[in-house]
Amino acid sequence: MAPNHSAPLFSENTFNVPRLEDYDISPSTGFLPSIPPLECLPDSYYEPWETLISMFHNLMLAGRLREYVKRLPILKTDRLKTPEEYRRAFLVLSFIAHGYVWGKYETVSDRLPANIAIPWVEVSKYLDVAPIINHAAVVTWNWSLLFSDEPFKLNNLATLITFSNTLDESWFYLVTTAIEGFGGRALTSIMAAIQATYDGNNEILINELRNISSTIFDINKTLQKMFKKCDPYVFYWKVRPYLSGWENEDRLPKGLIYEGVDGNDENGNPIYRRYIGGSAGQSALIQALDIALSVKHYPTGIKPHTNSSCPRYTSCSNGYPQPHDIHQYVSNGHTEPQQPYLHRIRQNIPGPHRRFLEDLAKIADIRNYIISTTNYDSSVNTSSSDESEDTCLLRETDEADDLIKAYNECLNQMKDFRKTHLNIVNFYIIKQARRGGDPHFNAKEVTPPVDKDLVGNNEITAVSNEIIMTTTKSVNNEIITTTTKSIEIIKGTGGTNLIPFLEQMKDETLAQKIQ
Repeated sequence: MAPNHSAPLFSENTFNVPRLEDYDISPSTGFLPSIPPLECLPDSYYEPWETLISMFHNLMLAGRLREYVKRLPILKTDRLKTPEEYRRAFLVLSFIAHGYVWGKYETVSDRLPANIAIPWVEVSKYLDVAPIINHAAVVTWNWSLLFSDEPFKLNNLATLITFSNTLDESWFYLVTTAIEGFGGRALTSIMAAIQATYDGNNEILINELRNISSTIFDINKTLQKMFKKCDPYVFYWKVRPYLSGWENEDRLPKGLIYEGVDGNDENGNPIYRRYIGGSAGQSALIQALDIALSVKHYPTGIKPHTNSSCPRYTSCSNGYPQPHDIHQYVSNGHTEPQQPYLHRIRQNIPGPHRRFLEDLAKIADIRNYIISTTNYDSSVNTSSSDESEDTCLLRETDEADDLIKAYNECLNQMKDFRKTHLNIVNFYIIKQARRGGDPHFNAKEVTPPVDKDLVGNNEITAVSNEIIMTTTKSVNNEIITTTTKSIEIIKGTGGTNLIPFLEQMKDETLAQKIQ
């Protein structure tokens, strides 16, 4: 559903906050559907897909999924009638496609058969999203209520489809689904806070910022529950490989051929597509919180160039840097026209939600409003003719203090959320990757015991990607010890270098605090 642009955001004297519903967003459930997703496509025409999904785990275990997929007919998508049916189709086709490509005890396939590729691309076009598994598929469209007469809560959720058929994988998705369930609260407060900045109503702004802070706190507490029922070993070796995409992926260096979709190039060679795989960064909720709080994220290793007239504060434009705004990327004195990862992966966010983020960035200016309201006294006349040398004066009022505290507390909560995320990445990815070994079954491999209470309370402030190797050898009866250092690169399912990427996100969050 496209945004309703018939109602202007601005008129001569008023400002209208966009309606969440115009972006397929529920004021109660946020980016989640307001009713549970379909558990089966209603038209019997699509029974071949649903039958395969019912056999999915057995076919994977037997090593016969590819054999079965090749026998499927090419089904048309014109019999899908509603957005709910298209979402179900995307979920089913995504699992079939990734199961086919990555296999189980099989070599990776760089081709996806036309009977899956063609309808997958068509369904993706309707949903305005890239044909690759994404956060929306495994989290927002992949849940049901255990008891329909009970409310939406983590202990009342079940998954519809998994790769591994394990409780660990279900818990991994459902914790994130529960987090998305806070979206209604967060987005309603964000829009009310923005409205308050245009109305100049500081009392409402303070209250809504406190609501946002409280919601982020609840999101973080929910994320910490990940450790309770999702084993790091199972996730890393049995689940994570299937969430990978085919961009910046060593196992598919050229990408993936979508047979029957793109044909061949001018030289007669098949055309490969590259897409970023599923990742938590594709959560429109977390991106919306960043935009509302003016948290800007830049390409890893790139720091923004700022030129603020008030040295205590940095006032930047709203939202995320656009690809053509190359002056915003400064690294080692050189301007680099790179696009931030969190902006690029919006191709994996459903179209209406992506457009909401774009429109939100045009109107959200909470941080600058607070700065202008509490710190800059426009009544002061400067003797300098240079308009860039304005004078910043702090208005020592209770209201000003409350505004700054309420805003900064939101950033503190986002910082804590990102620390928890970094903690999870450390246990679920970094430590598992450093163990090495083959990702397939190995009878000698056992899951290490995890003290989940300890892990849940642990705070990882930094995760080093520096590997130090010490070797000792005897030369002419003399013991010689040498130490070498190397940089370890561990990629996320989205293809990022995880450690510096997440550390930089945390730093960028703190950088926006008003001191």
